Amino acid sequence: MANLSRPLASRQILAREPALQPRLRVRRLGLVLIVIAALAVLAWIDGGEEPLHPIAQPVDLPEARQ
Repeated sequence: MANLSRPLASRQILAREPALQPRLRVRRLGLVLIVIAALAVLAWIDGGEEPLHPIAQPVDLPEARQ
């Protein structure tokens, strides 16, 4: 069976974006982890909790039959 794919020209091969350098990947991963940790600390400090408030409302009861 014939190979129908076209070979890439040398200019096209050089024009492709190079892979990220390992240092850049580690730096980005570190930055993402720091942001996640900062958000977790902020959520932990804030807590989002409020003290319980009693719910007191008058309730209309139907009159009892006699």
